[in-house]
Amino acid sequence: MITVIALILIGLAVVPWLLVGLGTLASQFDLAITDRILTLAARSVQLQWIGGSMLNIVAGLALAALGIWAVLHVDPLLDRLSGVSLVPFGLWRISMAAALLRHRPKSSANVGQGDWRPPRT
Repeated sequence: MITVIALILIGLAVVPWLLVGLGTLASQFDLAITDRILTLAARSVQLQWIGGSMLNIVAGLALAALGIWAVLHVDPLLDRLSGVSLVPFGLWRISMAAALLRHRPKSSANVGQGDWRPPRT
């Protein structure tokens, strides 16, 4: 299961760049398929955006849960304090990923056309 998840994440990271490179190569040779390749690249970037944000939400939840577990189950005070520091970092990671999901481009038509700005932090 971990191998499948790792392959999906690697694919989400690599495929958009491969498509951009293929689109650039097709553009150099003035092929008619260039626009379709670049549209597919824009859609794959959106999938990468969504997948990365979802992964950050899961990682943030895991960090916050680990911090809460450490506070409740670890004995030395210094270790409990380090567990407390994980909770706000996990919550921050969740909030940043949720903000990116809320402000993502809605369609591939407006990707790269300057009508989208990242959220202010």
